[in-house]
Parts: sequence; structure tokens; C-alpha cells
Amino acid sequence: MKTILLSCICLLSSFFAMADIPLSEKKALVNLYYATDGEHWKIPWNLNEPTEAWYGVTISDDHVVALYLPSNNLRGELPSSISELRYLKELNLASNKLGGPIPRSIGQLRDLKSLELFLNEFTGYLPAEIGNLKQLQFLSLYHNKLKGNVPSTYAKLENLEMLQLGRNYFTGYFPKQLCSLPNLEHLSLHDNDFEGELPIELGQMDNLEELIITNNKFTGYLPKSIGNLNKLTTLMLKKNDFNKEYYSFTDRMPVGYLSIDIENESVITDHN
Repeated sequence: MKTILLSCICLLSSFFAMADIPLSEKKALVNLYYATDGEHWKIPWNLNEPTEAWYGVTISDDHVVALYLPSNNLRGELPSSISELRYLKELNLASNKLGGPIPRSIGQLRDLKSLELFLNEFTGYLPAEIGNLKQLQFLSLYHNKLKGNVPSTYAKLENLEMLQLGRNYFTGYFPKQLCSLPNLEHLSLHDNDFEGELPIELGQMDNLEELIITNNKFTGYLPKSIGNLNKLTTLMLKKNDFNKEYYSFTDRMPVGYLSIDIENESVITDHN
């Protein structure tokens, strides 16, 4: 009897030793693998190996904290079960062939600091639930097929430093809610269908260093409040419908920029 009991204890000990992450997290990874044609990834996972050996998976304190799979030939749709990776801080699935909508459940990843899904084929609207990611610092979704407006909930992303939404099909006015983000340094909205005048609230973005809004349908004049952006080093404006032809610059904002004539050689135009 003692021998049997001892054997059971050894078996259980071995099982828990192999269970390096919770079963719910392992299931979420396996779901991702099969939903994105894992067998044809450039570097596929061996599901018989321990999770910590899987390419692009970072584990800390027995939880998945980072998933780094850019340019790995993922195709298909991102499953909603990604939300089971509740301790995830970094999610990078950029430069793949992922399509369909970005799952709303991604808004449950409350520890997420970096979300990079650029250079894919995601469609549909931006999930409003991303506004729940209070720790988010980097959000890069450029070069997809996303459409509609930027949700008002994104005004809650107080730690956001970089937002890249270029090369999509976004519409509506300049997302004024972004002007209240205290830590935003880089904002890129180029190659979309935004329209209307730029809001005066732009002048409130004290930490803004880069604003790229080329190839949209913005109209009117630049608000004079832009002159308050003392940290602005890059402003790209080409291919809009402004009432005046504005030059762009890729160094610090020239003194008296809003009154500079277009012939002034000290201001640099957009490339390409």
C-alpha cells in the first residue's frame, strides 16, 4: 500500500513539474497555433516540448508574459481565446498574414504594454475595448484594412506613448480624444480618409514629438495652438486639402512656422 501511495505521489509531482504554466494559458497558445496554420509557420512549435521551449514565448513566474512572432507566416484569424493569456505584457504578431477582425477580447489583457499587429490584413472596426488597456504604451496597427472611427474609449490610454494607425481605411474627423493623452509622443494617421479641420486641442499635447497625417482629407488651416508644441520635431502634412500649402519638417519646429511662406528653404518637405 505504501509503495502504491509513493508511486502516486511521484506521478503527481512529475505532472506538476511539467505544468509550467496554467492549463488555460497553454490551451490559448495551442488555439493560436491551430487557428493560424501553425504547421506552416517559418518556425513552428513542437507541441510535445515544454512551453518554455516554444519559439517566441516568454514565461516568467509560471505565466506567459510575452509573445513575439513577427514575420513567422501566421495566417488566419486571431482567436478570441488570446484573452486567456492574462499576464501578457507584449504581443507582437506583426508582418504576418492575419485577417478578420481584431478580437474584442483583447481588451481583457490588462497588463499589456505593447500591442504590435502592423503589416497584416486585419479588417473591420477598432475594438473599443482596447481603451481598457490602461498600461498600454505602444499600439501599432498600421498597414491593415481597418475602417471606421477611432473609439472615444482610447482617451483612457493615459500611458500611451506611440500610436500608429497609418495605411488603413479610417474615416471621420481627427480623433480629438487623443489630444488628452498626456504621454503621447508619436502619432501617425497617414494614408487614411480622415477629414475636417484639425482641432485646437492639438496644442495640449505637450509631449508630442512626431505627428504624421499625410495623405488624408484634412481641410482648413493649421490651428495656431500647434505653435505650443515645443517638443515637436517631425510634422508631415503632404497630400491634404488645407486652405494653404504647408511645408513639413523633420527637425525642430521653425520659429514662426505658421507664418512661413512656402518658398522658405529652411523647412523640409515630405519625402516621396
